[in-house]
Amino acid sequence: MTAPAQSIPTVRPARADRRPRGPRTLGILAAAAVIVAGSYLASALAPSGSTTETPTPSAATIAAPGEISGVAVAGPSGGSLAQIDRSIATWTKNLSANPSDFISATNLATLYHGRGRLSGDLGDQERALTAARTAIAIAPTSGPARALEAAILYTIHDFTGALAAAESLYRDDPAQLGALSTIADAKLELGRLVEARADLESLRLQAAGPAVDVRFARLAFLTGAPAEALRLALGAREGAAAAGAAGGSATGIGFYQYAVGEYARLAGDAVSARAAYSAAVAERSTDLGAIIGLARIDAAEGRTPEAIAGLRQAVAIAPQPESLALLGDLLAATGDAAGAADQYATVRLVATLSELTGTVYDRQLLLFELDHGGATAELLARAITASQARPDAAGHDLVAWANYRLGRFAEAKIASDIALATGIVDARILLHAGFIEIALGNGSAGEALIRHALALGPALDPAERDEARG
Repeated sequence: MTAPAQSIPTVRPARADRRPRGPRTLGILAAAAVIVAGSYLASALAPSGSTTETPTPSAATIAAPGEISGVAVAGPSGGSLAQIDRSIATWTKNLSANPSDFISATNLATLYHGRGRLSGDLGDQERALTAARTAIAIAPTSGPARALEAAILYTIHDFTGALAAAESLYRDDPAQLGALSTIADAKLELGRLVEARADLESLRLQAAGPAVDVRFARLAFLTGAPAEALRLALGAREGAAAAGAAGGSATGIGFYQYAVGEYARLAGDAVSARAAYSAAVAERSTDLGAIIGLARIDAAEGRTPEAIAGLRQAVAIAPQPESLALLGDLLAATGDAAGAADQYATVRLVATLSELTGTVYDRQLLLFELDHGGATAELLARAITASQARPDAAGHDLVAWANYRLGRFAEAKIASDIALATGIVDARILLHAGFIEIALGNGSAGEALIRHALALGPALDPAERDEARG
């Protein structure tokens, strides 16, 4: 699908010191879990003292990817938060009674990981990692425990660690296709797109299905084919629905609805995005990614009260920087300066909660400060460090934007060109590149880039659109 036709507004160059008001998710639909939500969690939820090992994922049950911070993941089959809590209590008791029970430790890791992905609680991911490593210490060759370790490392944005753990497991056991999926997922986040494509082609030969198709959708987006990304996401949703109707899917359809919504929004198709996000919320009322997506569509369409209400719902579920900042921006636009200040203060509080929150939300927090607090040399240094750790297009764009805010336009251009070299058609990256070109005196090129970004409609937040229009 392509973006609906619309008139293109006049573009005015942004000043380097002008502060747009809203960070947006940089890594959309970052692929995540290697565990199988249905089979692993079904086993872990069973309150048992069994010492039978949790089943290894098969080709037919590769898990669908979910957003790394716990947003928009498929809910565990039959696993409500209350059920998970009860099972955690049971398996904790089992492990306390028998410290050598690696099955109980593995199940605890599964449960904490699943609970954290449903609630957005990063503390649960820390507990999951501890449990997984406890299981590995007891049984070093346990495939499920090692797969869990890789999945959890991915979720907390240790992409290099996740890649190393998954590669080690896959070398030892090439039947661990979940590990292969994590290898590809981590390489996508590290900007190693050619290698990721090869891994995904190998995965598709062995485990074709919607979970693989939706990963190819992300690859398509990252390499400059947003329409193809949406087509692949639609196909993955159809495949997941068919598998679910046949009783063979371990992952709920809600994730695939969210994926369609996100790729539709990024392609500028607000109508399709709204329909898919709404379907995801119908599947799970607390689907954070879909709730935020709907708020973004409402905001883009000028339905500010509805967008504010949706964002308040989102931050009540999990107060994450992007939703807090967007809520603050919309409150500021309505004249509620005190309400906006409260949201911005909470964004900054998130950065202080723990080292892990600073790691998982590093890009959101850096962008927030660049766009709200003003650029500093310290922010540029942090952006460079973040990009070195994760050298994908968004990472290079972050460096470009920090340089631009500091008036270092030549340096900004170098980083921006690297970001665009992947071919990515991301509205924010295009917008930043346009501002940089204009600052360097390349008005025609810059305005073309900004018009392209604006043509993608809801892919930009209202504050970003306001800055583009001057």
